[in-house]
Amino acid sequence: MGRRVPRRAGGCDFLADPSRRADETDIFWRPDELASAVILTAAPVETPAIFFAPAGWPGDLVRRDADDGAHILVRAPSVTHQLWLPDPPAEGAPLAAIIPLDASAPVRAEAAMRFWRLVAHGRLRTGPPKPHRLDRLVAALRALDGRLDGASYRAIAEVLFGARRVSAEPWKTASVRDTVIRLARTGLATMRGDYKTLLKPKGPNRRPG
Repeated sequence: MGRRVPRRAGGCDFLADPSRRADETDIFWRPDELASAVILTAAPVETPAIFFAPAGWPGDLVRRDADDGAHILVRAPSVTHQLWLPDPPAEGAPLAAIIPLDASAPVRAEAAMRFWRLVAHGRLRTGPPKPHRLDRLVAALRALDGRLDGASYRAIAEVLFGARRVSAEPWKTASVRDTVIRLARTGLATMRGDYKTLLKPKGPNRRPG
């Protein structure tokens, strides 16, 4: 499990058993793909700080070591914190968070503060806000499942929106038909690799002109 997986293999750093459900598997996303991954290093100055003492942190902990450092999952009841330490410090060393000044900076800063609150105050129940697109993503994946199972767009629409809503308009020109087709296409694109965009912050990565 400590061997790095080639980047072409997907967005995960370590192999996982495909027969297990996602909520039963320790998933380590590559820190460059997951905007909420917290990058930690030894603090450059000695100040009262969070110390590198994983055994004493609240929550359940899973660690994987690789050529690029230590990867740690800290599971609290409502959120899993993913940490990356490119150069793991000695046990008990004070820690600092590294926040690259790119498009992911606001997300990484918020994730670092959530982890700080967890360790400093033991606040296990504070999780990130759920994304507004979650409902649409769930609908897209349900539409994809239906299409892969051979269901028609109309049958999928009846499952997602109800038979009464579907029968309210002529099917060939119904707005719900267009919605279901778009959802199925979104689900297919997500399956083919666009799922990695869910790990990144919204908005373009602006570069100086």
